[in-house]
Amino acid sequence: MDTVEEINGTYFYHGHNNLSARELFNLIFLENFSKAFGLSMTSGALILSGQPLMSVSGKLDAAHNTPGTSVASVLSRKLLKDARFPFGLRPVAPVGSFNKLKMVPSNKIATFVGRYIPWIGYANAVVTIQRVLSNTKREYNLIVRPRDRIQWTAF
Repeated sequence: MDTVEEINGTYFYHGHNNLSARELFNLIFLENFSKAFGLSMTSGALILSGQPLMSVSGKLDAAHNTPGTSVASVLSRKLLKDARFPFGLRPVAPVGSFNKLKMVPSNKIATFVGRYIPWIGYANAVVTIQRVLSNTKREYNLIVRPRDRIQWTAF
């Protein structure tokens, strides 16, 4: 047997026998997801480094602001020190969680970078999942009978 075959109406895939079309899709999805795991680790690291897990004493207006600060914020402030955007630019950056998100302007580059790092992680995770789903659909459609193919084009 090859690594991919059809036997008596069921499929054989990488050592798994008698697979239905749904089981075959799940195996291909898991295989593609594990291939992209390195990229999803990057997403996870970016997202976690942007969470306010470090305690901060003396933070102004602690009742309304996010309590604590993130590793990304501390490191960006140490690396970029007091660097500011030129010409008085004050670009906005997201502050808060998904349900209480607000855009706050800042003229400090370190603050801007520290606030965007977790959002880059979220975007990276979305792109990774999209890539996994697209590769899964393509590979699945190459293997299965025409009646079992995925016809929708959502990914």
